[in-house]
Amino acid sequence: MHLLLYDIEAKKDPHGIRIRLVRALRKSGAYQLHRSAWVINELSDALIGVIKEYRNAGGSVKITEWLPRMIGEVSPAKVSLLKVTIAVNGGDPVMEGAHVALSKALEGMGFTVDVRPIGMSASIALSKEFGTRASLVQSCNSISRMLDEAVLCDLDALIILNSGRSVQSGILFGAQTISNTRILKNMVSLPLMQVERLGKPDAAVIVWSEAARGLARRIANDLKISMITPNLETKAITVQGRKEIRQVHYANIGDAIIMDGRRIGACLTDQVYIVVEDGRLVDIIGGKMSRREAKKVRVASLSSAIVKTVSLADNKKEKGKEK
Repeated sequence: MHLLLYDIEAKKDPHGIRIRLVRALRKSGAYQLHRSAWVINELSDALIGVIKEYRNAGGSVKITEWLPRMIGEVSPAKVSLLKVTIAVNGGDPVMEGAHVALSKALEGMGFTVDVRPIGMSASIALSKEFGTRASLVQSCNSISRMLDEAVLCDLDALIILNSGRSVQSGILFGAQTISNTRILKNMVSLPLMQVERLGKPDAAVIVWSEAARGLARRIANDLKISMITPNLETKAITVQGRKEIRQVHYANIGDAIIMDGRRIGACLTDQVYIVVEDGRLVDIIGGKMSRREAKKVRVASLSSAIVKTVSLADNKKEKGKEK
C-alpha cells in the first residue's frame, strides 16, 4: 500500500485540479485518511496523468510506502487498548440487542466503544433504534471495503459483530470478508476478532489475529461463550482452462445461494459448486441458477467473491425487515 500526500496553493488552482485529483483517487479505489492524505494500492496510468497535471500547476505530491502500526505497538509507554470499534453486520445483531450486550461488556472492562454499521440493513436498524436520520452507508460498497474504511478511523481494536445461521457459516463469512480487504488484512498488529451469534447457545468469539487473543479471552469469559481460532484459508478454487470452480460450504437443500449480495440461485443438493468462466457465472452444479441474476454477475476471480447460503425462512425474514 502507498500513502499519497498532496498540497497546492489556492491561487495556483483556478481550474480545480485538486478536485480532479480527488476524483481520480476515488475512481482508483483509494481510501481517504485526511483532507490531503490518501491510501492507495496501485497507481493507474490515468491517476499518474492527473498527478502530472497537478504538479505542473504548482502542486506538490509525495508518495511513500504505508505500513499501519498501532499506538500501543510504537509507544515507549506501551499504551494499552482504549477504543474498540464494533462493526455490526446486518440488522439481526441490532434487533437481538447483541451490540448493546457487547458494548456493556467492553465498557465494563474500561474501554470506550464505537458502534459502526457495515451494510445497509445494519445502518437502517441502528438509525431506527436511535431515532435519528443517521447517514446510511453506500450500498454499492462491499463489506470488505467498509471494514477497510472503518480501520482508518481512530481505533485500537476491531470486533465484527455478526449473526449467521451457524458459527461455522459465520467463520466462513469472516474469512471471506477479511481475505478480500486490502488494508485490514495487512494490519497484523490490530486486535481483530468476530463475535458470532451472541445471545444464542452456540455463540462464540472468533479470533482473527494473534494480537486479539488476550481481549478475545476476556470477552469470552465475561459473556460466557467459547473462543475459536480458525484459519483464513477457506476458499479452495479449482481452475480448468478458463473456468473456475468453487464449492459452496454449508449448503442445505432449498437454501438460497448469495454471491456478492446477489441471489444467484438455490441449492438442490448439499454438494453445490459455482462455475465461473471469464468472470461470468455459467453454472451451479448441484443447484439451480437464476439466469437473470447470472447475467449481472462479474467477478475478477471466484477467490475474491463472498459466497453464502441463506435458508428461505431467513431470507424472507430479512426482506421483511428491509421493507
